[in-house]
Amino acid sequence: VIVSKRVLYQQLFTSLHMDIYEFNFCYNNENDIEFSTLEIPKQSYYIKKNLDFLGIIKEGEKILAGNILLTKIKVTKPIYTYKSIFKLIYSIFGKTIRNIKDNSLYIQTGKSGRVSKIELFLSNINSNYKYTTCNNSYLKCRIFICKQ
Repeated sequence: VIVSKRVLYQQLFTSLHMDIYEFNFCYNNENDIEFSTLEIPKQSYYIKKNLDFLGIIKEGEKILAGNILLTKIKVTKPIYTYKSIFKLIYSIFGKTIRNIKDNSLYIQTGKSGRVSKIELFLSNINSNYKYTTCNNSYLKCRIFICKQ
């Protein structure tokens, strides 16, 4: 954190709080995978204006309660209960049906600040990190939010 002398001598602020959010992208053996994209369903342009092309919040953006930090979409195989309908849709449009679940992560109520840094790094699949919620994570994202 870089602070100028004028800010320190005039005591414009006395403390700086930093929140760190860490997210994992997981996959299953059944071809279910989570990924981040800007093309999230049922969201307006106003909600997506602070996001970059990957669907992650931009550095330097001001965050208020309810803003999206990270978009996560999970694509799963559909459960075929009506196989004839899916075959008809495939024959008309040429695309298979997919179940898309929006797992976007929003900032909690009462939290605000400015994004100071974003880290993306590949996680080691064989590592035994004891605080992960899923065993098959392939990518980790850390977002640092500073508040005065």
